This record gives sequence, C-alpha cells and structure tokens, in this order.
Amino acid sequence: MKRLVVALLLASTLCMTGCGDTKKTEPAASTTEEVDKASSTMKEQMGDNAVLPSDSVKRVMAKQWKVIGTDTVYDLKEDGTGTKDDAGLTFECGFDEDNNITIKITMDGEEEGKLYAVTTDDTGYGVVLESLDGGKDIKLLQADTELLDLTDDRAKGLIGKWTDNSGNEYKLKKDGKLVIKSSSGETKGTYCVAENADGTLRLNLVISGGTLEYVYTLSDDGSTVELCSPGTDTVHKWTKA
Repeated sequence: MKRLVVALLLASTLCMTGCGDTKKTEPAASTTEEVDKASSTMKEQMGDNAVLPSDSVKRVMAKQWKVIGTDTVYDLKEDGTGTKDDAGLTFECGFDEDNNITIKITMDGEEEGKLYAVTTDDTGYGVVLESLDGGKDIKLLQADTELLDLTDDRAKGLIGKWTDNSGNEYKLKKDGKLVIKSSSGETKGTYCVAENADGTLRLNLVISGGTLEYVYTLSDDGSTVELCSPGTDTVHKWTKA
C-alpha cells in the first residue's frame, strides 16, 4: 500500500502538488500531455526504467477495489480495461489544470465517461474518487483488505505508548490518532490496523508525506510487538512503555 501513497504524492508533485477545486461546474482542462511530456526527457535517458506519471497512477489503480458500504467491486487492469461487477469498462489516468490527479471511467456501451479526482484516504489503504462532473463521490478500499475496528481483539493490543531501541516513542490513541516523538521533534498523524485476505495483520502509520506500513506480531502478554516492512527482512521491536 505504501506504493499507492508514494505514487500519488509523486504524481501530484509533478502536476504542481495537491488537489484543486473538485466541485466546479465544469471540469478543469486536462494537463496530462504536458505533465507526461515534462517527464519524457527522463524516460529517454533511463529507458524502460522510467514510467510516465500518468502510467504510474494507472499502475497503482490497477487492482481490485470494493466500494465502501456496498457489494460493488471494481477490477482494474494495467492495460486500462476492467470491470464493475460484471460490466466491462475502460479507464485512463491523468491530471488537470486544478492540480488534480484524475481518473476517467467509461462503461462499455457508454459514449461519455465519468471523471474523478483521485486522493488517498485517511487510512492509507483506500482512495476517494471525487466527482468532477457533478456525479457522486466514490470511496474505494482494496478488495483484499479488511479494516479492523480498534476495539477488535486483533487490534486493541496496539493501543498505548511504545518505545523502540532508538529511543523513539509512539503513542497510538483509542481514536486512531498517532503521536511520534523522536530526537528531531514531534510528528502527529493517524494509524489504522488491517488484515489481508491471507490473515496477515498490518499496522499503517499515516503521517505527513506518506505512510509507514508494517506486518506486525504482538507478543502473548502484549508487552512487545515485532514489526516488519512488507518485502523486507528487517524486524523492528517496540516495547510497551
């Protein structure tokens, strides 16, 4: 999931950062061609290792998403095709003059697609599609992810104050808020706990500039927790303060 936040932050930086006004009467003009062109020199220098910003967003969006509060599932592919439940669709990602990262979804058989601004949600595991053409906003969560309530037995043991071997302090509050204290100062954010379809428990710390995601194992007595960044072998250990 870290790739989702990083890619969207990178893309938003390339299109002059942030999101603009998503509730205008008319959508802002597309700047996708200009943004991709600005990156073309880097692509020429780096060859296949470089990815155009619009393609980067498309790759991030290419997965299965469930619409929160419904049974609807979007299955998006890297080639720009996909389905909404059993109905076919195509989609394209880009940018506009209001500095929005955009996605346009066109259902098969329809001439006009629906245009949305793409933003990450507070959990770091989902995205919000904010309508740019007068439609309804859509909140999406990765289909293989279950967000856990902090009162859930699988999550509530994380609530409290923790320290690591470097002297950093992590305060995870009952309301999902987070405070990290280190030698360089204090950082505030939010956190959430999720379980993947394979039963893996994950802790996601959402702070300014990105997320810190860990697979975690809580000790039987709740006094320590081991955390490992997905895709790495490095294990961090927190101790209950």
